[in-house]
Amino acid sequence: MPFTIKAEPLEVLARDIFAAAGAPDDIAEAVAQSLVMTNLLGHDSHGVLRVKQYISMIRKGMIKPAARPRIRKRFGATAMVTLGYGFGQIGARFAAELAIEMAREHGIAAVSLGQTTHVGRLGEWTGMIAAQGLIAIGFAGGGFSHSFVAPYGGRERLFSTNPLSFAVPCGEEGTLLLDFATSGVAHGKVMLAQSKGAPLPQGMMLDKAGRPATAAADLDAGGVLLPMGLHKGSGLSMMMEIIPNLLAGDRPMSSPEFHYGNPALFMALLPEAFDEATDFAIQVDALKARVKAVKPACGFDEVLVPGEPETRSYSERVNEGIPLPDQVWADLCALANEFGEDWQAAGK
Repeated sequence: MPFTIKAEPLEVLARDIFAAAGAPDDIAEAVAQSLVMTNLLGHDSHGVLRVKQYISMIRKGMIKPAARPRIRKRFGATAMVTLGYGFGQIGARFAAELAIEMAREHGIAAVSLGQTTHVGRLGEWTGMIAAQGLIAIGFAGGGFSHSFVAPYGGRERLFSTNPLSFAVPCGEEGTLLLDFATSGVAHGKVMLAQSKGAPLPQGMMLDKAGRPATAAADLDAGGVLLPMGLHKGSGLSMMMEIIPNLLAGDRPMSSPEFHYGNPALFMALLPEAFDEATDFAIQVDALKARVKAVKPACGFDEVLVPGEPETRSYSERVNEGIPLPDQVWADLCALANEFGEDWQAAGK
């Protein structure tokens, strides 16, 4: 049985670890809140599992825990934000908020985020834009710095898992959100499977010899992840390497100054700027209702729309607590103890 802990003490634990590692209080709290909310929504691959990774990156100088974003350039309805390799969640929130502000002014906005580390769950930021009544699109690349994915037909690492996300305002639930990696499985899912000692589904990866594999440990041993949808996912992944990286001002393919990063691009569109009708969210609701009314195929109990699994996970976990693999909990306790806090009994 996994260890279960309520959201509030888990957030305090993560916050205190980040603060002890040099993050200002507001930054430590914001990053902890983002990770724990991601756990509540059921995306454990992007939740507190990442605390150990982030602390390791701070110790290696890859994350500057006190760095804050700034606007590097503005031109019309576009802007470039640079983070200076701080916590990616801080830069992504700043860029998304700027996109909201600019889209309200211009009807459309595109904001790039450069010199950033892992931005967390990309859908958190497109969802934030859509919650303000705007259409949101988000792209994130890896700058070839954390390559795990082979291009279609290949067996060598070249791409990152390069997610993309879309979110639209929706009357009933607030937003309709889509967020997925362009690889068959996100790297965080591999990390999660390894922490549980669980296999990956068939068709997600190859071992270092280019043979189909399911053991998560094979990735660390030189294996590769495969793109989703064969050549289609491979093509999408390539575009995710190009668009957010280059528009963020990062030059992973030619600049010796680029070593790592998770460059992102956020776009926001104001529906009223395209049509004076104000029933956009109502129409989205109507489409959702039609999708939900479709009869389920054999082997399915119902047709789900994007966001439903997350909503159900949140309702369950906010009441019953967040289940963590034993290894993830042990890592958190070890980090807390390193920084002088004994959290062995927290949440029990």
